[in-house]
Amino acid sequence: MAPSLFHRPFFRAYRVLWSLARPFLKRRPRLADGWQERMVPDDWLSDMPPQGGHAVDIWIQAASGGEARLAVAICRSFSVEKPLRVLITTWTRQGRDVLEQALPSLRESIPQLSVAVRFAPFDHPDIVRKAVAQASPRIMALLETELWPALMAACREKNIPVHVFNGRINTSTAHFGKLFPSLMADISPVAIHAISRYDRQMFSAIFPCPVDMMPNIKFDLAAKNLAAPQSRAGHTLSTSGPVFLFASVRQCEETRIPGQLSRLYKAVPNAAVVIVPRHLHRVPTWKSVLEDLALMPMLASELAPGQSLPRRHVLIWDHFGDLPRLYASARAVFVGGSFGQGGQNFLEALSAGRVPCIGPSAHNFLWAMGTGEPDMPSLEEAGLLRVAHTPRDVIEIMIRQAASARDRESVRREFQTWLAPRQGGAARTARLLEESMLPL
Repeated sequence: MAPSLFHRPFFRAYRVLWSLARPFLKRRPRLADGWQERMVPDDWLSDMPPQGGHAVDIWIQAASGGEARLAVAICRSFSVEKPLRVLITTWTRQGRDVLEQALPSLRESIPQLSVAVRFAPFDHPDIVRKAVAQASPRIMALLETELWPALMAACREKNIPVHVFNGRINTSTAHFGKLFPSLMADISPVAIHAISRYDRQMFSAIFPCPVDMMPNIKFDLAAKNLAAPQSRAGHTLSTSGPVFLFASVRQCEETRIPGQLSRLYKAVPNAAVVIVPRHLHRVPTWKSVLEDLALMPMLASELAPGQSLPRRHVLIWDHFGDLPRLYASARAVFVGGSFGQGGQNFLEALSAGRVPCIGPSAHNFLWAMGTGEPDMPSLEEAGLLRVAHTPRDVIEIMIRQAASARDRESVRREFQTWLAPRQGGAARTARLLEESMLPL
């Protein structure tokens, strides 16, 4: 690609849009956090001095907490025989926390591996070109849906090969690709490794590069969770009745689930309802909605250690990273984002021995359900997932599950059998990255 790519009308308009959006972005708490780092100051990578023209060998871009865990799994799979420098960027505080919490164990287990963690640079052409110039990676690895046009163009400008791993495509990206086919050709990755036949087909329709399929790294994470000893203590929340967990709920559930909770309390008077918003900045909204319905919300941070959840109070979990422990204590589980926003990862619930319930909108997790794999049963076909079509159905399914919850260990064993042929994504990604850096 010629450097003149950034002089094209698309990038001229793109630059203007980012510049106009900057004051509004700064008002968003999720983006204001780490603002200066996102703007890429001159010392953005001062702890990674260039060696041989490269500050880092591999730059991995991960969107948020889930993708950050994928990045950690990839790093753990490197067969490092000589120093390897990796930059991992993420958009959210949740992702950053996941990465920084993993750093001590990575340093201890792989001394030859150096990992730098940063907030992802804004995709303003000038900002991202500065970031690419400072990092000068030998290879760029984009995880899942992180297809940022300016970042990809900046890599092409510097002849940095871009790979997409654990690739999945959303509707907006597919539409964008059809609107700008020549741009997609110019910023195309050198290879895409998709997680389903559907994603492979959609990527192939908009990018001219090779597209193959790989096992989803999230199956590796689920297998790791299964291998870990099951917690008996749970989340230390004291309740007088069964825990009904509404996990990773998003904005699409805020107007659907709360109105159904009175039916849950009527059927199970001593129910302990726990709401875990996918994004912590939605906690105040959930609290307001529940208060309007006289459902007496409490924040987990307000609950003293050992204090019992008062009867008919709804607990809103305002800490990140506690879902595994909450799953370990729940009697029935609903995983949100599935009433209009494509769903959230429900595999952690299965790792904890609970069959999750989800709503009808789960297109972002078709790979997890097994859709499109004729030789392997889907989770629903295997009896390891329940799909509800309405919020009322969610409550009815959860009430039935709480009344006759399956033995956790039997669910875990069935899930382990289902997972076995689907593992190996992290190791494959690490090998592909290592091979891509070998001299031709």
